[in-house]
Amino acid sequence: MVKWRERWGPLEVILGFILFLSGFLSENIVTMVIGLVLTFAAASATLKSSIRSDHIVKRALEVVLMFLAFGVIIYGYIVTRSLILGAITLFIVVIFFFAFTLSYLLPRIHRKPT
Repeated sequence: MVKWRERWGPLEVILGFILFLSGFLSENIVTMVIGLVLTFAAASATLKSSIRSDHIVKRALEVVLMFLAFGVIIYGYIVTRSLILGAITLFIVVIFFFAFTLSYLLPRIHRKPT
């Protein structure tokens, strides 16, 4: 059975690139930013689900693509001061903070008292 990501993941990458080109041709920075973010994030997710390897290069490429997506959002917000990009940036920062906090606290909570 083919997973959803394996079948539609490359189409998301293409859709993101088309969205980027649309924004480029219409000179709309927000559309370009959202297109690039969709392209990078979908490429990272597709790479993760489609290639069955634990090679360090694959993992590094996944991380680089995700950081590129986050960097593009921050750059787009700095350039445009768009409310949408600001909300997305704030949401991602809160999720990172929440994830790092939980990764620190959960082992301490589940540790057996001595």
